[in-house]
Amino acid sequence: MKRKMLIYLLFCLSLMMNGCKTKVTEYSYQEENIIVTTEEFELPGMLTIPESKDVVPAVVLIHGSGPSNMNEAIGALEPFENLAQELAKKGIASIRYHKRTFVYGSTLANDYSFTIYDEVIDDVLSAIAMLRADKRIDSKNIFLIGHSMGGQLAPIILNLDKNIKGAILLAGTTEHIIDVAMRQLQEQGSPYYDTYNSYYEYFRNLKEVVPGEETYFYMGAYEAYWASYNKFELQSEVIEASKHYQLLIMQGGQDLQVPKTTLDDYKNLLKGKENVQYKYYEELNHCFVYGVGENINNAYLIRKKIPTEVIDDIVIFIKK
Repeated sequence: MKRKMLIYLLFCLSLMMNGCKTKVTEYSYQEENIIVTTEEFELPGMLTIPESKDVVPAVVLIHGSGPSNMNEAIGALEPFENLAQELAKKGIASIRYHKRTFVYGSTLANDYSFTIYDEVIDDVLSAIAMLRADKRIDSKNIFLIGHSMGGQLAPIILNLDKNIKGAILLAGTTEHIIDVAMRQLQEQGSPYYDTYNSYYEYFRNLKEVVPGEETYFYMGAYEAYWASYNKFELQSEVIEASKHYQLLIMQGGQDLQVPKTTLDDYKNLLKGKENVQYKYYEELNHCFVYGVGENINNAYLIRKKIPTEVIDDIVIFIKK
């Protein structure tokens, strides 16, 4: 009897010394084909959802600039698929979908009225509505995860849809997208820099389409697009969002598109805002995978996964 008691006491002591660690539940999940519909535009997508008896929180994944598929494939990387599946294992559902310009690129090529709302915002709002209509989703815990330009637009969408819980900005910026592109072209020594620079001031400040100039084309878009984008006061939008919503702003130190100093820009802009958190990862690149030693010519050529640390930081933020 005494021997059994001694063994029991030693067992309990061992548990105490090891911190009585509790295993975190990892969920099984399903991936369901969906269609995100905005007016006549139908975008194939994926709902990745944990298997749970309870309602679960959810996110909408928002692409960066340019045509992208639902996985936001760039080179060998597929960061949105990676994010969706890892978040599902942690009990968080997500919607990702082919961007409108990816599905309807040839149709939209001659749409001179195409705006930033058409490219991104309206379809995100449609995806949010789909999540709210799904009884498996906790409609009070829906978040946005915006990458690059998607991170820039996420606060704007928060201010449009008042029932979103918050947003995670992955390599977002309050810098005008034309300024971002011009800096990259200059750093790369691109022969296109001088050409674009000649029209920089005009398109950077355009607020209304000039009659007869609807077909004017600059950096992949017509006047209507730049006029709609330029109406946003990007810094004011993120300040307003920070007053009402939870924000997690994340930046990689090896980012070749968005400078790591951008995180300090956000901190200065949002100083004193209690709703805002920041995370910095010195070794990660624009897609939040290991990027030490990369350059613009070889980045994204090798398939890599987003580190567990990044996933865990997002999960903690959403579930807190």
